[in-house]
Amino acid sequence: MPPHSHRENRMSLDLIRSYTLNAGRHVGDLLWWTLTDARITRSLLESVWANAGLAAGLLPEPPTPEKALKTAVRESQVGQHDHLLRLGKEDEDEIVFAVMVEARDSAGNVSLTQEARVRLDRHAPAKLDSDRPGHDLVVSISTAYDRLLTTHTADDVRRALVKTLNCCAAVTLRENGGVYWVPAPYAETLRQLQRAVSNIGASRLDVVPIHASAEATAALGHAARTSIDEEISVLRAEIEGFLIAPPERASTLARRLETFEALRSKARLYHTVLQVQVQDLETALNKLTLQVEGLLQTKAA
Repeated sequence: MPPHSHRENRMSLDLIRSYTLNAGRHVGDLLWWTLTDARITRSLLESVWANAGLAAGLLPEPPTPEKALKTAVRESQVGQHDHLLRLGKEDEDEIVFAVMVEARDSAGNVSLTQEARVRLDRHAPAKLDSDRPGHDLVVSISTAYDRLLTTHTADDVRRALVKTLNCCAAVTLRENGGVYWVPAPYAETLRQLQRAVSNIGASRLDVVPIHASAEATAALGHAARTSIDEEISVLRAEIEGFLIAPPERASTLARRLETFEALRSKARLYHTVLQVQVQDLETALNKLTLQVEGLLQTKAA
């Protein structure tokens, strides 16, 4: 990146703010983030999170030996052309990965030969076992495993951000994500999140306040409405599948009822903040609720 790029980005952000800070009441915030050097130990992330005033329940799940091994294997597989890492066994006692080398002959035949195995003993997970501890890939996996036992990846941090934003009734403003809008009632939580992100490596979360105007209300209202419509469409398709083949666990259906209620609250919030029309959304959610309640009654019968 050219040395002046950061300055240009800062100027662009200031320009955007200059056009959004002089309108009416605060209706919400635009935000996006960049995660840089975002690997962070569990203990440090907990400290950063608490110091920012964020709820511990929004943190990612703590690292586990199983997750550490599988992430270490994925990392070590990157860039390997002739070697493959394959799961050989996974049960309540152990997880075993095989290090395979791939060979091709002049006739186009392909063969695989196992060169090493890496084993996690679930009852003694401090170190991995291997029949060839000096093998380059085994060393790579073991080194990554030792780090990941106590460290969150950038993807873990990203998931915590998205989880927090979901609790703030956020909507994405681009099809592939990356730019979000959070309504004003969650402004404090959003700024707590901004403080936390600023203390994770060289990461940053940029926030642009949006104030009331006819254009802003119309654009953000459309984005909010579209987001809720999409969520309901996904749920409707899922419930239609449940009607044909009900899930085995009643808890699966109960969780959908919680999801419906969360969506109702989200729709009502957007109606309050942006005057989004939500009556038909409520009608759709009520219909889905009745269908799920019917399935629960059938299971209980």
